[in-house]
Amino acid sequence: MKKGIVFDVDGVIADVSESYHYAIKHTAEHFLGKEVPIEEVRRIKFLRGINNDWIATLEVIREYGGDASLDDIIQVFNSFYKSLRDKERLLLDRGFFQRLKEMGYSLGIVTGRPREDLLYLFQKHELSPFFDAFVDEDTIPQEELRKPHPYALHLCVESLGIDAGVYVGDSLADWQMYKDYRKIYAKPFEYVHVGERVVPEGAILSSPEGLFEALQEALRSL
Repeated sequence: MKKGIVFDVDGVIADVSESYHYAIKHTAEHFLGKEVPIEEVRRIKFLRGINNDWIATLEVIREYGGDASLDDIIQVFNSFYKSLRDKERLLLDRGFFQRLKEMGYSLGIVTGRPREDLLYLFQKHELSPFFDAFVDEDTIPQEELRKPHPYALHLCVESLGIDAGVYVGDSLADWQMYKDYRKIYAKPFEYVHVGERVVPEGAILSSPEGLFEALQEALRSL
């Protein structure tokens, strides 16, 4: 049986608390004309299980009594994010992925990041060679089939050509995508959760430091 591991990016591979989270905050403040506490931004995004940060920004704006078009939000958000993206740091380093590859596992990515943002991060940290399949925000033309729809995970799994595997996520959107995948598709899959802001009931929990061991245990169960 060929096994593989599929990773989310934000909050799993990279710490985005100083980049995407603040891009949401600054963009919302741009349209509202007033300050929004960063913890309120994170509360709205994580507790509501919002995968797309543009949509999360719109939710924050509406929470504070404002409104804006998604096109305008995207333009302002992208400008803020590009000024902040070099603040991202890796939670999982190259050595982590090297060990998994040496053990023979196929590695994939399923993320809500636009491709430009994904490539910038992976090229900066030289991560791309470790991965065999990428499903990002631009991979699937139909918006309704993008993450967190389970088709996004299915597409990555089929691209990897694996028979079973583990998905690593950090949000309610990740957990829901995994659960829906299990309902629709036949291949055995497990889920490991590394996020601390929300803890899905029934998920295998791990810190980034303990993830290698948690993955080995989850893979052995398949």
